[in-house]
Amino acid sequence: MANFTQVIDSNYTQEVTESAQPVLVKFWAPWCGPCKMLDPIVESIAEEQGDALKVVAINVDDAPDLAAQNGVRGLPTIALFKAGEKIEALTGVQPKENFDAMIARHA
Repeated sequence: MANFTQVIDSNYTQEVTESAQPVLVKFWAPWCGPCKMLDPIVESIAEEQGDALKVVAINVDDAPDLAAQNGVRGLPTIALFKAGEKIEALTGVQPKENFDAMIARHA
């Protein structure tokens, strides 16, 4: 994924659980075609939300424990974290409106 912080075990706490702002996490893998299909949507959300929302990516091949810890069972999974807690997640390729609605529900 383009310009997003890549999160691994060593920086997960700092980037996700201790973040002052809500965090949108894309769980993905390089071999996952649908994950690549979501890149433009996630990038668009990041641009629209600006500083109101941090967007990061977790490669499940590099951080399988983080995927398991967050209940990721399918890719891509887009999860929203607030105050360090996962509050909602959507799995699979979906229209941007679904992700916008998820973010709006917890704004």
